[in-house]
Amino acid sequence: MASKNSSEIPEDTYVELIEATISAVYETGYADLGVRDIDAKFSKSRQLIHHYFDGKDELITELLVYLLSDEHEEIASSMDADPLTKLNAELDNILLSTYMDDDEFWKVFTVVYEIQAQAHHNAEHQRLLNDLTDEYVAHLSEILQDGIDKGIFNDVDPQQIAMLINDLIAGAHIRKIHLGQDEAPGNARETIDQLIVSRLLVNSSTDTMSGI
Repeated sequence: MASKNSSEIPEDTYVELIEATISAVYETGYADLGVRDIDAKFSKSRQLIHHYFDGKDELITELLVYLLSDEHEEIASSMDADPLTKLNAELDNILLSTYMDDDEFWKVFTVVYEIQAQAHHNAEHQRLLNDLTDEYVAHLSEILQDGIDKGIFNDVDPQQIAMLINDLIAGAHIRKIHLGQDEAPGNARETIDQLIVSRLLVNSSTDTMSGI
């Protein structure tokens, strides 16, 4: 955890505070956020928040640490399946929220992109957001490399393809969250399938990705 005292917080209180922070950022936005907004979503006293955290920036840092830890756990527990099935499952999850309540999924990602929009003001937030991206890209890259090693995918640069997929995902998320284009994630899923996944497959009838 980021703050020196956060490990002393009882787990149920800690989780409630994280959830209160997510709700406050979702409703208020990060730029206008104050500890009072988080306190309004928290059942315990504001004094307890101030006891452990020095203001909203430290709370946001703690939220990002929590999300990074959660990503670690999700990746570690990802399904044991063939690479193509795993890749499709990851894409369905990150774009179509197949493994999580849809409203909760987009609430969390709205908060992440809200923090990202202000991250140029906070180097620690930038670092943690980059860590979230890097870990996800590395996970996709490992799936792709596994498919290459098993002769399922063509021999491409897995890191480069993983980053391309991540950029398409991020673009779709931003269009939905900031521009209200609800169809964007589904369209991106179809595009990735048609232009990337289908061409990754060995003996695919479409053009190969040998130039990538």
